[in-house]
Amino acid sequence: MASKLGNWFHGEREKLRELTAKEKVQYIWSYYYLWIIGISAFLAISIFLTVRITTSIKEEWLYAMFANTRADAGNGSAMWKDFTEFSGLDLKEKRVEFNAEAYFDYLKNQAKGNDYYNAFVALTDAGILDIITMETPSLEALAESGRLTDLNLDRCRQLRDRYADRLVYFHGVEGDIPVGIDLSDSLLVTRYGLYKDSCALGIGAQSQKMDIIALFLQFILEEK
Repeated sequence: MASKLGNWFHGEREKLRELTAKEKVQYIWSYYYLWIIGISAFLAISIFLTVRITTSIKEEWLYAMFANTRADAGNGSAMWKDFTEFSGLDLKEKRVEFNAEAYFDYLKNQAKGNDYYNAFVALTDAGILDIITMETPSLEALAESGRLTDLNLDRCRQLRDRYADRLVYFHGVEGDIPVGIDLSDSLLVTRYGLYKDSCALGIGAQSQKMDIIALFLQFILEEK
């Protein structure tokens, strides 16, 4: 195979050697135009994908999961648009990701075998998920998974102090641990209809974005 390819290449080179520059161009285009178009297209696509990959937005200002709701609360929803406008965050620099496609309840057999719960675990353990909202009893129970931030931690001090009257707790063997913030009277219920009754917000165990989370709470609670 290598010998045949070498002979073919040698023969083509000898043909081209006898032609003028103009004739060479005409010969190459006449016999190899499909190859030229294919290679050019491949290079164009490769360059396009490389630019897209290297310049695409890889991080989030905020990754929020709104669990157990049938309301339109994902990217592009009214709530998403209102928050991004309120926050003034530069969406060309980073994304604001609203995930409203998760349905699980830790109260039901610790959500074992639930793919949505497994996705929540993966996002939290990877340090991507910042906040999750769901019915208050479900959020309190979810803390047992170890994937909600203990609001007693120093990085949560400002949020803990500001919303001391809204804290919800996980009742464990070592006592009551604040793991969420009650939002039952927030826009999640009153305007956007994500939940009918109680709901609360928990912070992903790996999240460090307390300033952006504070901004979301300010928005959803209509604080100035």
